[in-house]
Amino acid sequence: MNEDLISQIKEVVTAENQEKLIKIIQLLESSNYELRGKINPDLQLSASALVFKEDKLFFIEHPYQKELLLPAGHVELKESPLDTAIREFHEETGFFAKKMGKLVDVNLIDIPFNETKNEKKHQHIDFRYLLELEEQEAELAELPFFLLELEEAPEEFKKYYRYKNI
Repeated sequence: MNEDLISQIKEVVTAENQEKLIKIIQLLESSNYELRGKINPDLQLSASALVFKEDKLFFIEHPYQKELLLPAGHVELKESPLDTAIREFHEETGFFAKKMGKLVDVNLIDIPFNETKNEKKHQHIDFRYLLELEEQEAELAELPFFLLELEEAPEEFKKYYRYKNI
C-alpha cells in the first residue's frame, strides 16, 4: 500500500538520517491503513514546502500551535505528497511554486491534542520538498507568513538553508 512512499524515502537516506528514516519506513511497512486523507486517527501523511526567495525561507504562523513552521498540510486522498506541498504553499502564502520539487527530508512529527478541532494526539509522517518559487503575482494568503534569513529561523529548520542555492 505504501510502496511508492517507501521508495521515495529510500532515495534520500544518508548516514545522517538513516536511523530516523528506517523507523519511518518500518511504520509505513506495518501500516494497514490508508495514510492519506486523515483516515487513520493515529498516523497521517503530511507534506511541507521549502521555498526560498533569495536567501530567505518562507514560514507560516501555525493557527493552533502559534509557532513558526514551514507551509504544510495533510496529504489528501489520491494526492501525492509533492502535490500537497505545492498546494499548501499556495494556499497558506498566496504565492505559487513550480509544479516540480525535490524531496529533501522526511520526519516523524508528534502532533499534540487540538482542543479547537477536537483532534486527538497523533503523528505525521512529513515529506519535505524543496520547491522553486514562480515569478508571478501572489494571491490572498490563508495564514500570516514570513520570509526569514538563517539567523531568524527556528532552530529545527536551519539545516534546510543549505538548499537555498540549489
